[in-house]
Amino acid sequence: MTPPWPPPWDHCDVATPDPCSGARIGSHTKCLAHLAPADRATYLADLVPGADINLCGTRITAALLGQLLAAVRLDGRPRLGEVDFSHADFPDGADFINVDFTGSNANFYLASFAGLACFNGSHFTRGVNFHDTTFSEAVFLGMIVNGTATFVGARFSGDARLESVTCRHVLALSTAKFEGPARIDAAAERVTCQQTRWDATASLTLRYADLDLTGAIITQPFAVSVSPFARPAETAWFSTRTPKVRVVSLAGTDTTHVLLTGMDLRSCRFAGAMHLDLLRLEGSTLFALPPTGVHWRRGVPRWWSQRRVLAEEHAWRALQQPPVNPDAPTTHEWQPGPHHTTHPARTPNPDVLAPLYRALRKGSEDAKNEPDAADFYYGEMEMRRNDPTRPRGEHILLILYWALSGYALRASRALFWLILAMTCSFFALILWGLPNADPKPQITGRQTAVGQDVQLTVDNPDPTLTTGYSDRITWKRAEKAQRVLLNSVIFRSSGQNLTTAGTYVEMGSRIAEPVLLGFALFALRGRIKR
Repeated sequence: MTPPWPPPWDHCDVATPDPCSGARIGSHTKCLAHLAPADRATYLADLVPGADINLCGTRITAALLGQLLAAVRLDGRPRLGEVDFSHADFPDGADFINVDFTGSNANFYLASFAGLACFNGSHFTRGVNFHDTTFSEAVFLGMIVNGTATFVGARFSGDARLESVTCRHVLALSTAKFEGPARIDAAAERVTCQQTRWDATASLTLRYADLDLTGAIITQPFAVSVSPFARPAETAWFSTRTPKVRVVSLAGTDTTHVLLTGMDLRSCRFAGAMHLDLLRLEGSTLFALPPTGVHWRRGVPRWWSQRRVLAEEHAWRALQQPPVNPDAPTTHEWQPGPHHTTHPARTPNPDVLAPLYRALRKGSEDAKNEPDAADFYYGEMEMRRNDPTRPRGEHILLILYWALSGYALRASRALFWLILAMTCSFFALILWGLPNADPKPQITGRQTAVGQDVQLTVDNPDPTLTTGYSDRITWKRAEKAQRVLLNSVIFRSSGQNLTTAGTYVEMGSRIAEPVLLGFALFALRGRIKR
């Protein structure tokens, strides 16, 4: 990018053929590129390792850069102090291999590298600023930054390789533009890719980092994984952190081409992400979980079924309930979101969360990942059940569906109700449903003369109960009741004579018990299906 004119620093007085924006060297009126050979030699001879360099707006050829770095070499490595290459032009690229930058910040703001920019093995004692820098092709292999590496707004028109990079604080790539293939292998506390544009294939292999992909523009295959290789500088800098990569936001990102392998998504914000059904999740992916154990509120026990939960659901539920301990208002069963106290209206409601779960469920189903799909379906149904905008009739049905079987996903719940229903039916049949004895048909008629037709009537007496309750509980009656119930579970009639009450009990059993058994089987299938 062309420097501002006139530049805000004392600049070179060369005006032909084009005005030069390079910073003046010492008491001279010219920049390093336009100094007379004798003056340049004198300037370079006076430099010592760790010297401060100001080459703002200067056109630095490969030969000139080589002379500069040779002048500050110590023990085989060039060493620079405070450096300012802002608005500098590197027409041949730049070779900063194994350079130590010992100043508080190395500034390459708005610099331009027309050729290969190579920072292999470079070491920045503090930070480095490549804000709005233009790279034709860039290689940062083994670069170490004891601070923040800023590539905000940078443009990579060719291949970009940031491999074996260790950054103590933030690797900032927000609003950068990668027009060629990108390969990033880095360890950092945080990697920010807000509104970063990726127009070619990209592979991010990270360690320790919180990755923010808010609003990223991804048009080609984009893969994020965890680096298995640790580098020496990481031992001291990240000793308290786990190597797992935590994706903190996909909000506003089209995830059509995104593959996440082995990510920690427990605090990830999904609201606003597009095409989540096409997001590919592989490896050991972590999601948040509901609170564990039993929690008491006003003397009533509360517990939650374990499943994968979005961070937004945690935030929404935390807003719906007061703290567990009124004396410690920050203690919640569910974890509050970032806007819990300042902007609670920004926390997504169930009508927003249900489509997120639905999209993740579809993606898991397409990937043949039935267990995760079942968890996301449970989350979707929970949001529908808690959505106040749903019709009242649907709300009642969802409550019953949840209470009886956990949306046909909790086999233990369905089996509990099945056993309870069968137990109640069993005792109802013993006490009121079975007669004292099977009634015998009675034949009635009238004697007629020999040779005449005889008309007989066969009556089936109604089953009756005349014995007391103490006489009704017998092994024989229990066996009959058991036979009726087992047939009812599979929609069959036992053929057993029953009282009127017993007939209704059997009818209810033949409706309810097969449904509950079906819920349990569906739940088991969802957990073991490949």
